[in-house]
Amino acid sequence: MLVLSVGLLCIYSLDWIYCDQETRRYAWILDNFTERLERTLQSEVNQHTHAIEAVRRFMLTGEAIPDKETFERFARRLLPFYPEIIELSYSDANYIIRYLYPEGSGLSRIGEDLTDISRSPYFLTATLKAEREQIITVNRLPIVKQAGGDVLEYRAPLFVGDNFRGMVWVTVAPITVLHKAVKKVDPALEHNECMYHVEVGVPDSDPFYMANHLADNSPVREFTLTVADVQWQVKTGWSRVPRPSIYIRGLIWGLGISTLSLLLLLINGLIRRQAWLLQAVDQKTRELLLKNKLLELEMQEHRNTEQALRQSEERMATLLAAVPDKLFRVSRAGKILDVEVKKPEDLYMPKAEILNKNIVDVLPAEVWKKFLDAGEKMLTTGEPLTVKYQLAKNNVKKEYESRLAVSEKDEILVIIRDITEQRQDEACERLLTQISAKVLEEASIEDILSYTCEQLAAVFSISFARVSLKTDDGTGKISAVAGRLAKVESGRLRCSEKGRLSRLAIRTGELQVVQHKERLSTWQETLIAESGADKDAIQSEIALPLNLKGSTAGALYLISNIPHYWNERIVARLQRFAGQLAIAVSAAASRQHRRLLIAGLEAAANAIVITDRDGNIVWVNSAFSVLTGYAEDQAYGRNLMPLSGYPDESFYRQFWQQLQTAAEVWRGESAHSRQDGSLYEEVMTITPVRNNQGEIVNFIAIKEDITEQKLAAAAMERANALRAQAEKLSSLGTMAAGLAHEINQPLNSIKMIASGMVYAYNKGKERPVSDLMRNVEEISNQADRINRIIMHMRSFIRQDASQAAYCNLNAAVEQSLRIIGSQLTAHGIQIQTELAEHMLLVYAIPTALEELIVNLASNAMQAMDSAECRDKRLLIQTWADQNTVNLKISDTGPGIPAANRSRLFEPFFSSKQGGDNLGLGLPIVQAIVTSCQGTITVVSKENEGAAFLITLPGSRTEAV
Repeated sequence: MLVLSVGLLCIYSLDWIYCDQETRRYAWILDNFTERLERTLQSEVNQHTHAIEAVRRFMLTGEAIPDKETFERFARRLLPFYPEIIELSYSDANYIIRYLYPEGSGLSRIGEDLTDISRSPYFLTATLKAEREQIITVNRLPIVKQAGGDVLEYRAPLFVGDNFRGMVWVTVAPITVLHKAVKKVDPALEHNECMYHVEVGVPDSDPFYMANHLADNSPVREFTLTVADVQWQVKTGWSRVPRPSIYIRGLIWGLGISTLSLLLLLINGLIRRQAWLLQAVDQKTRELLLKNKLLELEMQEHRNTEQALRQSEERMATLLAAVPDKLFRVSRAGKILDVEVKKPEDLYMPKAEILNKNIVDVLPAEVWKKFLDAGEKMLTTGEPLTVKYQLAKNNVKKEYESRLAVSEKDEILVIIRDITEQRQDEACERLLTQISAKVLEEASIEDILSYTCEQLAAVFSISFARVSLKTDDGTGKISAVAGRLAKVESGRLRCSEKGRLSRLAIRTGELQVVQHKERLSTWQETLIAESGADKDAIQSEIALPLNLKGSTAGALYLISNIPHYWNERIVARLQRFAGQLAIAVSAAASRQHRRLLIAGLEAAANAIVITDRDGNIVWVNSAFSVLTGYAEDQAYGRNLMPLSGYPDESFYRQFWQQLQTAAEVWRGESAHSRQDGSLYEEVMTITPVRNNQGEIVNFIAIKEDITEQKLAAAAMERANALRAQAEKLSSLGTMAAGLAHEINQPLNSIKMIASGMVYAYNKGKERPVSDLMRNVEEISNQADRINRIIMHMRSFIRQDASQAAYCNLNAAVEQSLRIIGSQLTAHGIQIQTELAEHMLLVYAIPTALEELIVNLASNAMQAMDSAECRDKRLLIQTWADQNTVNLKISDTGPGIPAANRSRLFEPFFSSKQGGDNLGLGLPIVQAIVTSCQGTITVVSKENEGAAFLITLPGSRTEAV
């Protein structure tokens, strides 16, 4: 039995060794497959990064973006090297697709707006990250397109300096890439015909690629695949777990049993001879089996312990990686024993310089004293304590909260949490509350913005803060600055130049961020020079638009001395703050505007009254009390109409109802009595005020005292009538001299006839009755002539519109010359006429036409006399055009100065010397021409005499 047992044990051991070696070999094969797959996948993925880099370098070869045709030629040459690339495209700075190759793929369209979330749901995060950090990005997961299966979209931003020129896009089929990679590693894997299992996905999401299924109890290998800015998780394993060959195991057991059988036969003979040896061997075999079993149990327990320890360490590592806090293990003496931190760069000092150092040597004095005091108190009471403090790193102050507790090993465990962002949130909320209080206190916008900039510079530890408000031309005007880079001299801002980023934020109404400033602009270099700071003070900048109700009121501009300072949390916090600041600025402006309006209404010279929709007074200014005599407290609550002199209640109720229905501005003039009974004239305008729904809620009445204006207008009207009568009498005096000459001629004829008849009678000469009757008839004719002259003079004095008729313009000229011709001749003026051969008919008062011609001829006579001209000529011309009749009167006098031409027809304006000229002659002439629907203009040049052209509408022309 001993030999049998030992033999079986040997056979079992050989079988176990074989199985263990096969298991190790299969594990090595899986590891080797995984390594080759990792290299192949990473190589395939990197090709697409090289491809988009090639496209980006091509697009940035010159100062201008290549045209569409050049882009397509480049794409045709590039795509044959990358069969998995489906599409290349280029979008401009507004994310509108301008170039596309190949067109018609169904993925994109030229002119498509990529910011449309319904069309591009994965656009926002990856694209803004690519533009903000200037890196190549890719969507985290493949996205399903309408044209086919899943695709990846690589994005690479195009920058020339700080100028964003657009984005190039490369669309890749990830399944094609993965098939291509696994085919290189194992061609059979592409058709799921091998024993390997491969799945590809991202953390916290279902895998989007899987080849074969993972067998139960199969070992799993994992590695991370870097795809642009994201990480893919790749897992490998067995689809069918390989087992040691049953044939080899059968061979081992067959040969072993055969050998054992032969050995037993051999030993059987020996046993019979040496029974005692068999017993000894049997005993020793049992002991070896027992020890072997115990050893196996110990080995299994050791493996279980190692596995449990490894799992515990993995769980602890995962837990520590997920905790954002820093963990320190410190001895009672203050020595730092261990440090656990997710990001080593967050430490105050490098980890190597902190370990095994005392906190006294590492932290500032004001900080380590707090830790020592808290540690002593905690060790005494045994209760955990919290310590809050500040640390400055790279000129940036950060707030920390530390939790101290005693561990089982009698050591102090310190958990440190960065609460800077929490404090910033609290400070922003506090600042908004203070800004609201200043708005309610009606502080000026400049004071509010200055206070805001100072607080922001302190809260975020930034080097420069500025607020620019939008001006009428669409640019920004600096309203407040703060920070160590800002300087103020003589109450005026020195930094008056407008920043590019602020202008862009105001113009587009969108957030503008520069995470790393490699080259400063001109105004920033000036700012650095004036403040005496280092150029490193400007590392990153941000401009946030102050948007309110779809419009941009200005921009909040900040500068930090830390590159890449504006992370997503700070940007989100500042965007919320900018929105609230825009509301505060708008409210402050509205309050200032309202205060200005109230002050203007109070200071207005006219009485201003605000009523409700029924006419009851709710507000009056001081001018109302001066005008009506009613004090403010006497007017409030009373209806405006009784105070304005309308005591009839039914009348003013109907009046306000009509105002509410018409909803138009009402204006009227009337006489009213003041509270003391004195009368005054006023003009009142009532304007409706509407709410957002278009309903009338108030009325504004403006009352203007026009008593003095009415009196002055009446006095002016009386004075104008007297002056017009005086001017007419002056014109009549001029014509009277001519009319006297006209009357003298028939009077002389009558006298001569009568004298002849008397002389014949005295001489006793008898004349035939026919001669006497002929003389009497001549005397009657001459008397009729005198009567006509007198009647003409009477009609000239008493012109009536009913006298208007169709009259001959040439006849009016001849009649006027008969009136004033003798005077013109007496003054040495040569009269020339060029009258039309045809009758020129115009619809007018005949005597008014004669008055017009007499006035112009009289003015010409006076002008030529005053200048003492040697060649005095007066030219009167008439002619007809197609639809008009023209009269031109010109002289050879000194002419009309250019300075006086615009005022010729003003009443009471005269350039003549002496006080007898009232300045109403030409206004009367213009009034006569206007009544005939005609025009009068000066057609002469300066120093060439005066010439007036009168154009009248023609009625008809007839041949003479």
